[in-house]
Amino acid sequence: MLQTNRALRRARRVVPAAVLTAGLLAGGAVTAAPAFAAPAPLTLTVQPPSAIGAAGGPVEFTETIANPGGTGWAVVLELTAETAVGAGQDFITIEVRNESNGGWDTVPVTFHHEQGKDVFSAEVIGKISVPAGEKKDVHLRLGAPMGKPHAGATNGGVGPAVTLRSEVKGWWQDIPVEPAVQDTRTVPVEAISNELTGVPARAVAGGAPVEFDAVLRNPSPSAYTNLGNVLVADKHAKVEVRRADGTWTVLPAVAVPDENSPHAGFYLDGRDSSAAPGSTTTRRVRISYPAGTPGTAGEVRTCVFVNEPRDKPFQGTTFCTKGATIAITEAAGPKPTTPAPRPTTPAPAVTSAAPAQPSGAATSAAAVPVAVGSASPTASPSPSTAASTAPAPAGRLATTGADGGRTGLLAGIAALLIGVGTAAFVVVRRRRRRRPPGGRARARGAP
Repeated sequence: MLQTNRALRRARRVVPAAVLTAGLLAGGAVTAAPAFAAPAPLTLTVQPPSAIGAAGGPVEFTETIANPGGTGWAVVLELTAETAVGAGQDFITIEVRNESNGGWDTVPVTFHHEQGKDVFSAEVIGKISVPAGEKKDVHLRLGAPMGKPHAGATNGGVGPAVTLRSEVKGWWQDIPVEPAVQDTRTVPVEAISNELTGVPARAVAGGAPVEFDAVLRNPSPSAYTNLGNVLVADKHAKVEVRRADGTWTVLPAVAVPDENSPHAGFYLDGRDSSAAPGSTTTRRVRISYPAGTPGTAGEVRTCVFVNEPRDKPFQGTTFCTKGATIAITEAAGPKPTTPAPRPTTPAPAVTSAAPAQPSGAATSAAAVPVAVGSASPTASPSPSTAASTAPAPAGRLATTGADGGRTGLLAGIAALLIGVGTAAFVVVRRRRRRRPPGGRARARGAP
């Protein structure tokens, strides 16, 4: 009986050594049974991305697992990315670099809601061997594409930050790593944006174009592809962009889905353009409006669309900024010309060869202006002739139309009065010549 107990104790001491030896021979990874697991002196150092771009490409980062102990380990790395509610499937991606070919393999991600957050979980596929006294770098990429290529999200989002959690676990899931090896980091989410600068306050319909700048900024370390940098303006406007060689290119107007909308989109860089990480691109734009454009049609703004469907413009993940308004005025027409006033020199008085009339005779219209150079004071010009030859009174402009006819009538009446006065004067002279010399005039009614 005593010998049997001694044999059992010897067997218990031999089993851990045998398991350890078998594990080392199999590849250096020790995966002993839980009863014989020893504490793992592993450490995890995470160098997370400084930020990721919303709807942008993935950003590379590194997680380092170190094993300062004397026993080799085989582990897996589990990652989770948490964000505020509002995300959806395909909003977060995780990739791992393939050590054999240097490419990037997509890690399957599960999506679920947990305690008011959207959680994306991924387990790095493959055994990560960490020999004793060494460390292992795991190259990863984290992205927030917010959809698939040419199928960007039309609502929801990621951010303003993503919480990245990392944990090292044993290759056999029933063998925990003790103490736990974990790390938690906050990764900001940044967005691409554009804006207009130097927009003039006014433009003339039918006049010269006005110029300003459209600035596209990508502050994130993500590269953007399948990008549409769009200027939104009146659909009747003529929009041009200046190229690198200084020439101007007319941009076609792309109708918006709403047929009743007065706006159209103009792709400044064409469809499926790109923006490099940390880049700023400025496009010089000029715009002109045809004659008759209403003054309320001068609103301009910019939008960026990511992962647009190929057959549906202005959809996908959308970033729009506040625009500006250009007041459109009509072109100034020719100013009306005012006729210059005639000279205001007084009209000359009419002279007559007839002697002065005696007191009490009929008053002639000699003071009324008439044409100079009349053949005889007794000649009565016609109203039309008087109207055409009579100068305007001092201080008054020449008249036309109805006023001109009235002026001719007055001139005719004046000429008639001149003729009547002259005839009366001739009759008086004849009567005086018939009286006998030295005789007295006979009283009226005398025999």
